[in-house]
Amino acid sequence: MARHSLADGSLGLGWGSGLILRIVATLLAAVASIGAQAATVGSDGVAPDGRPRVEYHVDLTRAQTQTIDVTMTLRGGSEVWGHELDVSMPVWRPGRYQILDLAGGIQSIGATDGDGKTLHMRKYDRATWRVDAKGASEVRVSYRLYCNSLGDRTRHVDATHAFLSGSAVFLYSPKMRHMPLRVTLEMPDSWRIACGLASDPADARSLLAPDYDVLVDSPIEAGQIEVHSFESDGKPHEIAIWAQGAGGVTYDAERLKDDFKKIVDECIAIFGDTPYDRYVFLVHIAPGAGGGTEHLNSTIMQTNPAVFDTGKAYRGFLGLTAHEFFHTWNVKQLRPDGLVPYDYQRENYTDLLWVAEGTTSYYDDLIPARVGLMKESDYLDTLNGQIGTYLDTPGSSVQSLEMSSFDSWIKFNKPSPDAPNTTVNFYTVGAVASFVLDMEIRRRTDNTQDLDEVMREMYRRYPLSGGGFSSADMIALIEELTGLEWQGWFDAHIFGTKRMDIEGALAVVGLELVVEPPKPDKEVPKVERERTLRPYLGIRVADASGMARVSNVLTDGPAFEAGIIPGDEIIAINGVRVRAADFDARVDLLDVGSEARVSLLRRDELMEFRLMPAERPVGSRKVKKLKEPTESQTTAFRSWLKKPDEASPASAGDEEKKPTAENP
Repeated sequence: MARHSLADGSLGLGWGSGLILRIVATLLAAVASIGAQAATVGSDGVAPDGRPRVEYHVDLTRAQTQTIDVTMTLRGGSEVWGHELDVSMPVWRPGRYQILDLAGGIQSIGATDGDGKTLHMRKYDRATWRVDAKGASEVRVSYRLYCNSLGDRTRHVDATHAFLSGSAVFLYSPKMRHMPLRVTLEMPDSWRIACGLASDPADARSLLAPDYDVLVDSPIEAGQIEVHSFESDGKPHEIAIWAQGAGGVTYDAERLKDDFKKIVDECIAIFGDTPYDRYVFLVHIAPGAGGGTEHLNSTIMQTNPAVFDTGKAYRGFLGLTAHEFFHTWNVKQLRPDGLVPYDYQRENYTDLLWVAEGTTSYYDDLIPARVGLMKESDYLDTLNGQIGTYLDTPGSSVQSLEMSSFDSWIKFNKPSPDAPNTTVNFYTVGAVASFVLDMEIRRRTDNTQDLDEVMREMYRRYPLSGGGFSSADMIALIEELTGLEWQGWFDAHIFGTKRMDIEGALAVVGLELVVEPPKPDKEVPKVERERTLRPYLGIRVADASGMARVSNVLTDGPAFEAGIIPGDEIIAINGVRVRAADFDARVDLLDVGSEARVSLLRRDELMEFRLMPAERPVGSRKVKKLKEPTESQTTAFRSWLKKPDEASPASAGDEEKKPTAENP
């Protein structure tokens, strides 16, 4: 994996010879691929009778059972697939870097030819079936699928709706992956459809896709939904809402449209254009729901009904909206080379998820702050939380962002109790790295260049059709834009684990990182109020029926060397009973410099450990504005948050207001 060095000596050359050769090679490969397909199946992917060679019929009339019946019809014959036809269910879905058992939801499956004659079908591997086509010109694969996976945004149906994410619902034939297709939904008359795919002009319940890859990236929502529309950049945008919850769900549709439009407009301003003709925001509002997944010209976002009741929760929802919409460019178009093209039957490794997800996470709160949907103080608190995660996680000095990205398929969705000691989160720490990179670009160029320009130019230079971008590509482009060397910074902070200069980055825009003492509490003894250090054991606990069960033991605390391990149930500290709810408070009462006795149960055996607490500064870390920023800091701050000239780090956005449509 030669990812760290500059490819083909392209430092400062822009569209140099190496880049041109790469583009030419990509175009030749694409032409060869298209020619090979045309030679075997016809350039238009349409059968002689004018119908698409691949069609799906989805029966949703038994949705109340949480099962659907799908019939996949493939037309072509031996000149397309030979004597045997393979059909597969992907083993992952775009946006979630984890192997899933999507094929496990298939309850029954079978194959026939065009005349209804049964064809022999056998399981070939964990997610592939092989059909003995016997010279048939048409093969129909019918299967019943259980759909009860709402939280992971793959497939869910009930009496009120159907949510179908393509990779979790539709089988495909690898040999016919690039052919046009049609999906027809049979559903209750009262239901309506929301999807990024275009409808068949002859049948509103049929959706058309140019190939399977587009189908996979165009989730389908059908059911009892409400659709609200607005326009941006001259193009239609839809918000399709499925809302379910005790007592009903109340939201302000006009407010949603106004706020979504502000986010959309800012993203378009960053990247310069819209890579779609129509965009659809699919929204699930239901108790316990949360999270989102980006798609080609749509997104699926989930939230709970209470999100519309408080300013903080609603700001979080707008941050999710900005995150998923930013992905329209960063991931759906500008994609790491390890993810182009998708291989649906195995892991797709890349070392750039810190850009794909981390940079997106940096912008998902920055954008609402820029357009007035989040106060500056709230944004700085969010930035402070991300910085705190980076600084307080021992794994930050162990695993690089490059390896965190690469290991996402192995570790991210299956964290061990030791994860905080050995890994970093490419979302959160990737966001911190993106912030530091943004500030470093501004500092080195006297605020004439920034990360906005880098992302816009990356999007222009490396379209999805070009095969993706590499770390070397990104470094070369930043060096070209700035005229400066950047390999050393990436070696230290992306490919290595050297601590990022957080304080220096904050100073670029007139901010500082301070530790604020706790607010005075007259009920606390004076000697406690005057403490400058607090005890630290390095233990994280979770509630286990009231017990304080150890979930993580951090390597930077004394509990690690003492031998306390995850799974231990702490019952007392210095002879005083302790529970999960009061564990941190009990630790705070320990004397710095005095030995602590920790009593616990391990596999029902009573044990006691003696350890000397470590020390941490009293108070909480906070990102604050400098009282007297320099002129260059003020200018950089205004540019960063896109503030008008009269704003300044010392005054803008501090006023407290009640939540409104303009000020959530």
